[in-house]
Order: sequence, then structure tokens, then C-alpha cells
Amino acid sequence: MLKKLNLVTAGIQVALVAGAVSSSVAVANEQTEAKSVERIQVTGSRIKRVNLTSPTPVTVIGGVELENQGITNVNDLLAEMPQASVGLSPENTTSYIYASGLNTTDLRGLGSERTLVLVNGRRFVPGSVGDTAVDLNNIPTSIIERVEIATGGAAAVYGADAVAGVVNIITKKSFDGVEVDISTVKPEQNGGEDYSFSITGGQELDKLSFITSLNYTKNESYAKLDRDFYRNSMRSIANPSDTGSKDGIPGNIVLNGQTALARYSEKGDFFAIAPGADKTRDVYLNNHFAFQEDGSLQPFNYGLGLIPDPNSAISDLAAGRYFHDEYNKGDGVFTQGSKSYFRTPLERVIASAYGTYELNDEHALTFDATWSKTDSTTESGPTFFAYKIYRDNAFVSDEMGNIMDSVEYKDKDGNLVKGIDSVTLYQANSNLWGDRNYEQEREVFRSSIGAEGIINDDWSYSAYFQFGRVEQDTTWTGEVLEQNLLNAVNSAVIDGQTVCVDRDSKGKIIGQIAGCVPFNPMGATSATAEQMGYISTVATRFARHDQAVFAATVDGILFELPAGYVSAAFTAEHRREVAEKTPSENMEKGLIFGNSSLPMHGEIEVDELSMELSVPLLVDEFLALDLTFEGAYRYMDYSVTGGDDAWKLALNWGITEELRLRVNRSKSVRAPSLGDLFAPSSTQYSSGRADICRADSIKKLSDDYKYKQNIIRNCQADGLPEGWMPSSEWLAGGSLEGSIVGNTELKNEVSNDLTVGLIYTPEFIEGLDFTVDYWSFEIDGAIQYFGRTDIIKYCYESESIDNLFCKNLVRGENGDIEHFYQRPINSAQIVKKGYDLESAYRFDAMSGEVALKLAATYIQKDTQNSTGRADDLRSFTGLTDDSPRWKGRFTAVYSQDESVYALTVNYRHSTVDDKDWTIEANNFNEVSSYTTVDFMYKSYVLEDLQLRLGVSNLFDKEPPRTPATFDSGEFYDVNGRRFSVGMKYNF
Repeated sequence: MLKKLNLVTAGIQVALVAGAVSSSVAVANEQTEAKSVERIQVTGSRIKRVNLTSPTPVTVIGGVELENQGITNVNDLLAEMPQASVGLSPENTTSYIYASGLNTTDLRGLGSERTLVLVNGRRFVPGSVGDTAVDLNNIPTSIIERVEIATGGAAAVYGADAVAGVVNIITKKSFDGVEVDISTVKPEQNGGEDYSFSITGGQELDKLSFITSLNYTKNESYAKLDRDFYRNSMRSIANPSDTGSKDGIPGNIVLNGQTALARYSEKGDFFAIAPGADKTRDVYLNNHFAFQEDGSLQPFNYGLGLIPDPNSAISDLAAGRYFHDEYNKGDGVFTQGSKSYFRTPLERVIASAYGTYELNDEHALTFDATWSKTDSTTESGPTFFAYKIYRDNAFVSDEMGNIMDSVEYKDKDGNLVKGIDSVTLYQANSNLWGDRNYEQEREVFRSSIGAEGIINDDWSYSAYFQFGRVEQDTTWTGEVLEQNLLNAVNSAVIDGQTVCVDRDSKGKIIGQIAGCVPFNPMGATSATAEQMGYISTVATRFARHDQAVFAATVDGILFELPAGYVSAAFTAEHRREVAEKTPSENMEKGLIFGNSSLPMHGEIEVDELSMELSVPLLVDEFLALDLTFEGAYRYMDYSVTGGDDAWKLALNWGITEELRLRVNRSKSVRAPSLGDLFAPSSTQYSSGRADICRADSIKKLSDDYKYKQNIIRNCQADGLPEGWMPSSEWLAGGSLEGSIVGNTELKNEVSNDLTVGLIYTPEFIEGLDFTVDYWSFEIDGAIQYFGRTDIIKYCYESESIDNLFCKNLVRGENGDIEHFYQRPINSAQIVKKGYDLESAYRFDAMSGEVALKLAATYIQKDTQNSTGRADDLRSFTGLTDDSPRWKGRFTAVYSQDESVYALTVNYRHSTVDDKDWTIEANNFNEVSSYTTVDFMYKSYVLEDLQLRLGVSNLFDKEPPRTPATFDSGEFYDVNGRRFSVGMKYNF
């Protein structure tokens, strides 16, 4: 190894056996052992130091802790850390069509896009095209030496996106020998098995040292109905006993033990109801018919009966929802959970290599390469449709025609009319087109080459170039060409031939559709090859994201002060990212059911310069064992968003041998992703014709409404005269067309961060330490998306029409809204504050060593404001959705000779679903606390053979029983108790 370039001391390695420890505390315990190393680099700084003290809290997780928990994906452990939240995972991407199977981390619950993930201090290519979050599936756990988590803004040191902090994954750089590891996990209930295999090898030669690794992991999916607690399902229903908003009776109540089925029968169903009829439950119930396999009709089978609803007037959708069990399934298709999964199946292969070649005692070349391939599949229910079937349709049977003809009603003039012209046929048939599957294949390649060395006794350097690429192939099967299906169903008999016909807005036949193949869906269980060729299809999308980085750093000693050496680091970095998306023609033209995508091309370049400084102010003074000032500044020049900067000011004060204070104040930034900037325009529709500038809308506003005068003034400033009303044609229109599109005018988000911490290491108890840190984030200009209703509202309620919202509305010459744009804008404010508490204690007992560690996070404040207006401030503190007051993690490790016993306890505090809850709303607002316990035993049964046995979720803890959480795999363990077996053999 190069002189003075050792990155890890023996003391750190000892500390890591106990698992995660605060780096500042580790120094106090291991200071004497660390004297052999002169300068050490830690996450949160590019300055190599004479010890590990840092004003930024750094939690270190050793590779041994991954092994102690049987972890095969580092994100599984990060998700349990109190400082972090679940980003994306196979448990919460089961319904995502582009993010299926991704594993991302989320520090402080501020979003994965505000957490910077590094590998060996360098950026890694994003996991999804156009995004910034790193997919941790691509990092092999078998060669992870440690994971360092630096919480707090670190953009001044590492660049944009390090708002909540940095997760720096440090890999082994060399290895001597061969190691094989095999493990499997088997849940107590069906499905959800894990299989893992890795082989790691390397050699340490005179000048060359290297490590290579091949990892294979397979995570089986498991359906919601595979778990017993889900089969005893629960849901929220309207309370039939509720009489009003002030009766003290819950409006919604919990219904246990019943699974619900929706309409959309497999062979088709319809309501034969007169136009203008009262939409009551009885009307729907008595006029609902379902097709049988032979094409005949029967009254729709509602299984165990309709879901209770106190409203006499309901929608046809509500009229089709009913309860069922295994023996009374009824005619519906979409049962609760029947096509739903708790975890997306995931299969991945990773090959990686790292190496160092020493040119001489002072200079070395470094290289690394990683290739990974992940496959995941998300399954959804079959394509479901509502077809309009006219009375003269070629496939209307005599029985169906008689039902339609028997409906009587009076028209608007009071005349009796017999027969209806059309009905709506609902159908979802997996036997026709199959279930819809979304198959994701991601392939990642990343490689770098670099040089590092010593300039002189005081200065060193490092430089590297790296290139990364992720390619994402998505395939949708079980899809149909929507218009072709509608054409095929809309058939009639003309000149004795069944043909597809075209109709005008009143249903009158005006022509035939060439090339169309007629199809009768009513009672259908299959389709001919010709019909399949016309209707069914496969859709694809190929996407690619390239990342190229060049960076160079010099660090060393500027000069000496009475208190010590003034150290500095200077870095120059250039980065270029390019994202492209190419959908198949049927996707691009929006021809398939439910999905569309346009081509995208976006690129960005950024040049960065940074400086970091460490100045010792005092040493060996009264109440000042040491006092060091630290500062950092980074300037970033983005090709799209322009110039910006980030900075850090910090103090590190060793008050006594036992007590240390650290303070860190910083400004961090998050740059918009390529997706935020360049997302292609895609059409979407917003129902209704609401416009706040309409005279009748303004008239309904009370005089004391805070923003009424702003609305009147801004509407007139937008060219709409007093008393203005939209045209009758506009009012009579249906859904309003709009676009979801990127925004190249976005600016960087800005975060002001503060961390104040105390470290206490009592001398009278050897091996014990305490750490408490207060932290605060205030993010301005956070990127936010708004729908049409909010765009109109905030446009005209603002002080003037010169605002970000009005730019997303397009009015015609007569004032009618012609189009709207859902562009991301820098409008939101996020404030999050809290405390981190950590304590570790290591002692000898029973001829072995015990290492205890407790880590907890308390959320003091979690607010978001989407617009910056006081009225739009929302508090999320203590809410179920990722903001519990307390999260904690306790580990106990007992080591004796070649055996290790590890116990882990994870705790999540009780929460509420709604902070403004009253009994009038429901009877299920409170969510209980949640605790799980894991155990692992490992031992070397032979000199080179280690066996592992473990149990996760030892007490088979189910998610809390509320309608919102009983099946939530995002924050709770839905896999249940599971057993793991592993083996590691060293050659």
C-alpha cells in the first residue's frame, strides 16, 4: 500500500464488529490503536485527517453487520436505520410500471432524490432513466467493507442532491483467496423465498492487488392472498348508522373478515336502466344482468351481498361492489388482492472487480468495473373495458334485445318511450387477452480508472474518470389496442354481413371500418387468431441513461498554527448525463389500454469547483482539549439551471476527554433531474368544466373569503371582464385536455441545514458512549406538481397573475381555457427537525464479548407547504405516512471464540392517519406501535467453513390492523416469520 494513504485503521475494524457506531465516538475509544495511521479519510469530508472526529454525524455500518442479519441487499438494512425511510423497494413498487423492483434509500424521509449515494466516494449511475436515485440492487453485498451514513447537507463537499445526507458504500479493494457464500430464506407461509449465491476471489501481489465478485440473488414474489392476515381482510365502509356531521357517530367504520369483489364480470355484464332513472341501489340491483358462457343472461350474482352504503343514490360502480367468499364468488372479477402482490419478483446478477497497481511507493493506478442485470415482473389484472352496445349491434341476442326493449320511461316532453338504444357492457376477461404483465430488465455497466499518489510529505492527489450506463427494457404483455377493440365490438349486420361500423355522436351508422375484424365479447371465453391479431398487442419501451464523470482532488497541509496544521482539499469535477427513452409505436401514439409514452431526450452538463478547509484554533487549553473550525464552498455551473453554490461552516470542540460538541451549518442544493427538466409532453384529461373566473363561481364566494378580491382583480387582469362566463360550447364539453411535461425553467432546490451534537464518553465506564444530535432542514423551492384545479386556484388567488401557476394555463380569445400544463415548479417549502440519539456499550462477559447499541430518531417537526402560502401549510408529524415521532433500533451481539449470536429489535412509534380527526370521520384513526425481533447465529464449524442460522420477525408480527395499514408492506413486515440458512467457505 502507498505510504500515508491508508483509509482504514485497525481500530475502526475492531469497532465495526459491534455494528454501526458514530465515527466521532469510535475515535475516543480507539485513539491509542489508531496512532499508526497518519491521515484518514471519512465520509463528509475530502480532507484526510489524523483522527476520525468530524463536525458531521457519521454512522458506520460494518460488512459484518450485514452478515449478522443475513442481508443480501444493503437497502434492507438501510431501511431499518432510524435516520432513513423506505424509498422504493420490491414491496412498494408492485403497481409501478417503470420502477418495478427498484431498491432506493431515503434519508430523513425527504425523498430518495435528496439522498446522494456514493460508491467509494464517487457517484453511481442512477437506477432509473432520467432519475437521480441509485438502485442499490447493483451493489454486491459480498464485497462491502462498510457503509458510512453522513446525515446533514453535504453538497459543499460532494455536489448537488446531498441535501438529506450521503450514503457512502465502501468496498473491499483487495482480497487474498476465494470465498463462496450460499444462503436461502424460507417464510413460514407460502411464497417470498430468497436465494443467494456469491463467489469472491482476489490476490495481493507485489504491486497488484485486486478483488472480483460474482453475485446471484433471486427473490420470489408472494401474493397478498398468500398471507393469512390478508385473507382475514378489512376495509372501510360508509356507516349505515350515520345520520349527519354532528351526531357523534363515525361516518366510516371498519368491516372485518370480508373480501370485496367489484363488477366487470369475466363474460360481461350490464345495467338495463332507463335514461334519467333514479340511481338507487334497488334500481341497480333489479336491473343488473350477466352473460353466461353459452351467451345466455342471468341476473348478476352478488355473492354474499352488496357492500352496505347509507346513501340511497349511488353510482353504478358502487352498485357493483359486493362481498364474497370461496364458495360464493359471484360474477365479479376484481376481488380484493386477487391480482395483487406484496413483493415484486426480482432476479439479479452482479459481476464486479476492483484493483490497485502500484507504480512505485508514491503513485498507483486504480480501476474498477461493475456489471449487473436485474429482472422483475409486475402482474396486474386483465384489461377491463366499458363498451357501448347499441340495440342494432350484430351481437345483441334476442334475450338481450328483449331486456333492452322492455325498459320504459318518459322523455323530457312527458311522452312514454319503450326501449333503450344502448347499454354499457362491463368486462374483464383474462382468458381473452391474458393478465397484464410488466416485465422490467435493467442492465447497468459502470467502470472507472484513476490515479492516486503523494506529491510530497504534506500533499496527496487523486484523479479518476468514470462512465456509467443503465439500459432499461420494459415489455407489456396482455395489452390490447384500445380503439381496435372498440371498433371490433361495435359491429352491425349490413347486406347480410357482420362488419365493424362507424357511428356519429347519436349512434347512427355512417360507414364501415376497413380492415377491422368483428368480435363478440358477450359470453366470450376465447378469440380467434385473426381477432387476436387485430386486437391484442405487446408494447415496449427502451430507455438509456449515460453518466460520465471526471474529477481530481488534491489535499494536504497549508501551514502550521500553534494549535496544529491547517489542512485543505481542492476538487474540480465535470459531469455529463444523457437520458433517452424510445417507446414502441403503439405506446407513442397512445393506442394501448391505459398506457402511453413519448420519446425523450435530455442532457445536462455541470462543472464544479470546491474547496474545503480545516483550521485548528485551540489545543490542550482549559475546556478546550481541541477546537477546530471547518469550512467548505462549492460552485456549480449547470448547463440548464445555471450557476449555484453550496457551503458549510462547522465547529468541532473537544471540551474534555469525555465531552465533545459539534456544530454544522450548511447550504445544500438539489438539482432537477433530467426527468423533471425534459419529460416529454403526454396528454391527460381533467374532468369537469370548473373555472374560478366564471361569474357564477365568483358569486358563490362569501364576502369574507380571504382571496375573493385577488380572484376578481386577477381575472380582469387576465382579460376577462366583470360578469364573464365561458361559451356554451365550452360548458357543454366533456373532459378538458391538458399535458404533463417537464420544465426546463426549473431552478435548484435550496436547503439550509443545521446540526448540533454532543458526544459523551464517560471514563468511569469503559466502552460506553452516548451521542445526541439536533438536526434541522429548511428546503425552499422544492419541486412540486399540481393538477388543473390547483393550477387555476393558485393562479388567480395569488397577488398578481405574474406567477408560476398562470404560466401553465392557456386561454382562447374568448377567455375559454383551451389547455393546461402540469409542469413541475419550484413552489414548495419543506421543514423537518428532530433528534438522533445513539448509545453503544461494549464489555466482556461469559468468556466472550458483548456489544450493545441503541439508535433512535425523534421527529420534532415535519411540515410541507406546496405553495408557500400560510393557508397551505400542512403538518405530517406523527402521521402514519412515514413520519412517526420515534423510530428505534437495538442490537445485541455476543461473540465467543468462533461463534456470534446477534439480536436485533426494530421499533416504530404509534401514529395517526389524520391529525384533524374527529369521531365524525371514522373509528380507525389510531395506528398502534410496531416492533419486530430478528435473531442470527453463526459459527465456524471448521477452520474455513462458517454456518449461519437465523429467524426474521421472530414473533411473526403482523402489520397494525387498520384499513390503511393492515396490508402495508412499505413500513411494516408483511412477509411474516421466516427462517434463513447460510454457509460461507474460504479457500
